[in-house]
Amino acid sequence: MEAVRLYSVAAVADLLGVSRQWVYDRINGGQIRVVELGDERSKQRVRADDLQAFIDGRTFGGETR
Repeated sequence: MEAVRLYSVAAVADLLGVSRQWVYDRINGGQIRVVELGDERSKQRVRADDLQAFIDGRTFGGETR
């Protein structure tokens, strides 16, 4: 089994060019799924495939792949 790539909220914010709060708002709104690794927000991780699904769901215009 291959390991799933997980991103911290800070890494997701950097990749998307947004603030961590913006990412947390999307998490709390159910738009970005997270993996809970503990009781603290700092232990939340976003799976690479869930991040890609979030991006794909907000991609418009041009040709589709």
